[in-house]
Amino acid sequence: MTVRFIRPNTRPAPSRQTTTRTAIAALAVLLCSVVCACPHYTPYYGDYHARWADWVSPGDVAYRLLLIGDCGNPDPKGEPALEMLAEQVNEIPDRTTVVFLGDNIYESGMPLPAPSPDPITEAAVGVAKVLVSEVFQTRQEAERKINAQIDVVRGNRARAVFVPGNHDWDQFAPTGRERILALDDYLEGVHQKDGVNVSLIPSGGCPGPVSMPLGKVGELIVLDTQWWLETRAADKATPENNPAECPYTTEHTVRDALRDELEKAAAEGRPAIVVGHHPLATKGAHSGFVDPWSHLFPARIGAGYVPVYVEWMPMPIIGTAIVELRRCCSPSAQDVPNRINRHMRASIMRPMIEAAEHGAAPLAYVAGHDHSLQVFRSAVGPPYLLVSGLGSSVESSVVGDNSRTLFAHSNKDHTGFMQMDFLKDGRVRLSVIEYGGKDLPPFEMYSTFLAKPDTRTAKVARPVPPP
Repeated sequence: MTVRFIRPNTRPAPSRQTTTRTAIAALAVLLCSVVCACPHYTPYYGDYHARWADWVSPGDVAYRLLLIGDCGNPDPKGEPALEMLAEQVNEIPDRTTVVFLGDNIYESGMPLPAPSPDPITEAAVGVAKVLVSEVFQTRQEAERKINAQIDVVRGNRARAVFVPGNHDWDQFAPTGRERILALDDYLEGVHQKDGVNVSLIPSGGCPGPVSMPLGKVGELIVLDTQWWLETRAADKATPENNPAECPYTTEHTVRDALRDELEKAAAEGRPAIVVGHHPLATKGAHSGFVDPWSHLFPARIGAGYVPVYVEWMPMPIIGTAIVELRRCCSPSAQDVPNRINRHMRASIMRPMIEAAEHGAAPLAYVAGHDHSLQVFRSAVGPPYLLVSGLGSSVESSVVGDNSRTLFAHSNKDHTGFMQMDFLKDGRVRLSVIEYGGKDLPPFEMYSTFLAKPDTRTAKVARPVPPP
């Protein structure tokens, strides 16, 4: 084999053949990036032949758990996902719990009550929405958004649990805990005044876990995952800063409590479902996945926070650099590649892996945050990792897949949620339900009977969840 050596200071002019090869290589890389970035506007199935499980009737259901996230910007004319959700609730309301998986009020949570209506502020907010984004909002608008979700369980005997999300913490303001307390107070007021079974869990900015039974057949364990990501010292509950008297204020005590709750549920024969706002696995926007257009228009990544003319400003090459930077090492703790986010996911997964060593792994961990519907098979801890964040048609975002994806879909015209039916025969049926369109019934896009946790996963002592 002949090897050609070139002195370090020598820069020979590239030949036409070399230039051609370079161009072909660059084109191949670009095409690969585009192909790998193909978003699933139509449903993706990891196993096309195992898309649906046998149908069951409401009479077969001992308890129903409905899971929907990121509903905080509902259409004032009616949000399809919430309308479908109400139909499912009303089938068996006395045996139903709805979990709203965070980001219940876009863009900045529940403001404190205004002393009186302020038309000047209302007008200014309207202008700001048109010119900049929806970062600014009034108390009146926040109440409209949360009421659209409360109405799902208004007038029936179902229960609704609202999980805090990063937007409920108002990531743009210096006092996020005030927004959490304001939301907690508002929900408590609705409960006391109207008798609607709604609550914010965990409350007071506490990390949880908070455990509650799903009838006699399951256990719901709730975490406030934003507590891990919160960097504002005045807001984060700690042993030295605990005005809400949270029972757990350190990562160590939260992990121990989560493991204990899992083992207690397992000892009582109730499959546990752990929920929080941030996912442990995702191939959505918060993992760095983008559509191909974002390489040319990178400001689309921050759509909603910048004017439209900025969103569509072309920046070739620079755009690809921005996309790749976010994919590998995002500066935002809300993104999966970020160091703080990785630590949060490892901290939550660790007690679930430890519980699996005693046959007490949860059946699934469910989150929102990414505005899509995703089902993953997990290598460790819970057998399933789910993302159900497609509760608002105007907030949908792109989604891809990986080797553990069983189902993935995101389409603003087909919002939806997930339903877990705990059956009287002991099985648990998961279904993904989406809006079919005007004058069309909802579609069950995917369903499966969830396999019970396999204690063999306990032998894999890996503290970091799969990507």
